[in-house]
Amino acid sequence: MTKMTADTPELPFIRVTGLRKSFGAQKTLQGVDLTIRRGETLVLIGPSGEGKSVLLKHIIGLLHPDAGKVELDGVNLCSLAERQMANIRRRMGYLFQNAALFDSLTVEQNVAFPLKEAGLRDKGEIARRVHEALDLVELAEHKDKMPIHLSGGMRKRVGIARAIIGRPECVLYDEPTSGLDPIVTDVIDLMIQRMQKRVGVTSVVITHDMGSVFKIADRVAMLKNGVISFIGSPDELRASADPEIQNFIAGRSGMTA
Repeated sequence: MTKMTADTPELPFIRVTGLRKSFGAQKTLQGVDLTIRRGETLVLIGPSGEGKSVLLKHIIGLLHPDAGKVELDGVNLCSLAERQMANIRRRMGYLFQNAALFDSLTVEQNVAFPLKEAGLRDKGEIARRVHEALDLVELAEHKDKMPIHLSGGMRKRVGIARAIIGRPECVLYDEPTSGLDPIVTDVIDLMIQRMQKRVGVTSVVITHDMGSVFKIADRVAMLKNGVISFIGSPDELRASADPEIQNFIAGRSGMTA
């Protein structure tokens, strides 16, 4: 490990270098370079089908690249055995697009699941941690409900509670507000901001909701044609002279009638 000195710049928390991934003849990631700073909220945008979810799954180790690497605190995750990756994944939380709750388990049981999978057996500690996580997403009073009795926004918030129950350093959100109305979207955005402010979580968020981008992002990265085509602050994104970026922000196709 590199010894840090006063003159040595701080290592990025997560560094993606030259990441390439193909599925058959489809070249999805074609040399992605990206750094993510500890404690920031980085929002990942871009057209559908460009590989944003694929990139997130590489960061958490659910996919292995054809070339390139992902580093966490300077450690190359692509070189680790599955047993070692299990320890790395405990440092990360992941919110799937549809929250991916277990329909046969209550809210409380869903949120407790990662703790039990990690081997925690102290029922009092599990209950305390579940209450803490549900309280953070303002759902403590719904702990005994089944997922079928929850609204879409509530399911997403339960998914967030489950993603943070292990007290991860980083949470990856795959379209946390998709399919939600503007009021519920605002609630989810506030939840993401709350994680950052209260517990210093690093967040990587995929979204197509530009309102969310400008509300929660410290930095924005755009994935297009298999590479990062833009990275900068929300203000820099808004000021970009690139017509494709401006069309994307405005939701315009660029086609003429």
